[in-house]
Amino acid sequence: MVNIAVKLQKCGIELTKIIPLNIADRIAHFIGSVCYFFFKKKRGYILRNLYYILPLNPDLHPYLCRRTFENFARCMIDFFRLGFLKKDEVIKNVILQGLENLDAALQYKNGCILITLHIGNWDYAGSYLAARGYPMNALVEETGPEMFQLYTRHREATGLKTFPVSRASYAFLDTIKNNHILAVLVDRDITRQGTVLSFFSGKRSFPVNFASLIVKRKIPVLTGYMVLLNKKDYKQRYLGAIEPMKIFNSEKEFNAYITERFEAIITQYPDQWFVFHPEWIE
Repeated sequence: MVNIAVKLQKCGIELTKIIPLNIADRIAHFIGSVCYFFFKKKRGYILRNLYYILPLNPDLHPYLCRRTFENFARCMIDFFRLGFLKKDEVIKNVILQGLENLDAALQYKNGCILITLHIGNWDYAGSYLAARGYPMNALVEETGPEMFQLYTRHREATGLKTFPVSRASYAFLDTIKNNHILAVLVDRDITRQGTVLSFFSGKRSFPVNFASLIVKRKIPVLTGYMVLLNKKDYKQRYLGAIEPMKIFNSEKEFNAYITERFEAIITQYPDQWFVFHPEWIE
């Protein structure tokens, strides 16, 4: 059976090779708007997210929901382009703050964990750091074989090394042994084996089972993200931030820290939190 989603994305990749970025952006904006109107279930999930993020501003929710679809479409354009962009092209599109924090963590010679979430363009963030010569590993979601192969080619085009979630133990071993950076998205519990934590005014399950290893081995942890910039105000396309490293003494301390940081980041960029799934625990 033909995988329609894969075929459409392959088509999108080929189109981004020939269409100028400013035109591709306009097309993405249009597609995002169309998806907002027609994908009723996905729209409902985003509105539910906004209910918890901005409970006192319900009038803003429809606008921010539509913006979320439009921003996601723009980020997908950039993901498609990762497969053929040169490293210097990836680098010049980003303003990055806090790179010295990553350098400081690697000086411990114990590897480090870069905690991020489904905000902005996390794939571009990992590829950007790899393009700059950092030894980047990343845990990634396992999809169907054809889709996984397609995504892997794009993610690894600039030197990023990916590990499926089922091989997380190997990813941690490689990270610690070789003093690499392991990027982990921690705002979605894909395996349904995580820990339920308070988040905003609700509860969500977070995949934080690796926290015990981080605490035991004293592995430096940093939080980071990469979000779209307003193209009218900046020449660059993305703003990246890497926050100062932390070494945790307990899993409870780790869990409290990531939820606090995630709440702060999402509140600042509510229309770039791309979680189109019903994961609030009512």
